[in-house]
Amino acid sequence: MRYFILIFLFSVQAFAWEITFDRTNHAGIRKIDILKHENGVYIFDGKDIGKTLPTSTLNSWRTFEKGPTISAKSARCASGTYTFEKKDKIKSFKREGCTEGDSYGRMIKNLEEIRTYANGI
Repeated sequence: MRYFILIFLFSVQAFAWEITFDRTNHAGIRKIDILKHENGVYIFDGKDIGKTLPTSTLNSWRTFEKGPTISAKSARCASGTYTFEKKDKIKSFKREGCTEGDSYGRMIKNLEEIRTYANGI
């Protein structure tokens, strides 16, 4: 029984997670992207993009999954807001912020690199 628990805790399924990146601009237009990593497979917006990714795409994926840095600014701004939520079977966290600034720009850059790869498959 003890070994079963160890195998379960360290199996790939135990580390499955999902990221929902929801953003709304100042005009009210909403965009939602969903990134998943389960059973060793990377999934972007419902599309299986494989078990292995090119180095640059994998780096963008890992940077994006860390989430945005916590900003001292309030979540109210003229350009719009975003919500970053990462959840797995055990825990989840949610961050909200403004759709402007360097941190948000880096997140969008990484997301667009992943999107470009996913569209090219």
